[in-house]
Amino acid sequence: MNRRVYSVRKFKSPMVLRDVVGILLAALACCGTARPEVCPGSKVKKADLVKFDQHLVLPQNEIDAAIAKHLPGGAPECAKLLVLREYVVRYDTQRRIPLWTSYRLTASEIIQKERRDAFRTDERLTDNENAHCVDDKGTGYDRGHTVPRDDMNRTFEVQADTFLLSNMSPQTPALNRGIWRWLEELVRVWGKEFNTVYVIAGPVFVGQHTRTVPSGRVAIPTEFFKIVIRRNQNGDLQAETFLLTNGSHLPVPPGTMGVASQRITAQQADDYLFQHSTSISHIEQLTGLRFFPGLTAAQRQALESNVPETLWPRN
Repeated sequence: MNRRVYSVRKFKSPMVLRDVVGILLAALACCGTARPEVCPGSKVKKADLVKFDQHLVLPQNEIDAAIAKHLPGGAPECAKLLVLREYVVRYDTQRRIPLWTSYRLTASEIIQKERRDAFRTDERLTDNENAHCVDDKGTGYDRGHTVPRDDMNRTFEVQADTFLLSNMSPQTPALNRGIWRWLEELVRVWGKEFNTVYVIAGPVFVGQHTRTVPSGRVAIPTEFFKIVIRRNQNGDLQAETFLLTNGSHLPVPPGTMGVASQRITAQQADDYLFQHSTSISHIEQLTGLRFFPGLTAAQRQALESNVPETLWPRN
């Protein structure tokens, strides 16, 4: 975009000056947030985040490569697709949360690294489309990662991408720090076991009225889904699919911190996940989403109707 610099001193008419200001504001609204908002408590310097965020807008060839990499069944048509090298987001500009995220995870990419919080707005979105740091203040909800930070520890720059608010949804502490975290850890176990898995996750809204945080700007999902896909020895796609309530009274698996509720064992946590497994078809019915347009009708039917009789093994 060509940039034109206006000198205020040249405009003697208030009407003309107001028109120019309107044009500039409209340009900013069209092209994204001029200065990304970094939330309090960030452990990454703003200068580093500015450097990191230079890769947020990718050239078309890298967008195409990322879509091919992270969406094994093809990309559904979307109004707002935010593509990074490491994951893809379909973003809901009205609810200001992801509709879904998708990424490929390989065994070599699963590593441990120090957590460095870097919550901030996404400069690919306008100020109105973005959730803001204050939206979740005092709500009692966590900023829940849709793409987990621990799946993106390969570099601190990649890790920082997961702290974009375009990757966040309001989750109760009981879910975010408890059974959802347990499921995220299980996905990493499967990533190591099967070498490569694909992960699709997002919110579900049940009921006629959508709740929001007090600011009214960010919607609160009633449930969350996670779809984990792998290829079997024949090369066919298979899935484990889960639907978990975004509630406060949930069983607490081992390792959960800061949540006072019913404690359960590791086996009971796995049993709870299995009891909340479902099919991709059911998720599509609840959300209105349609996944895997690149598969044949037979392939899509086999994948979307699949509900395994047991959880995939942990070792």
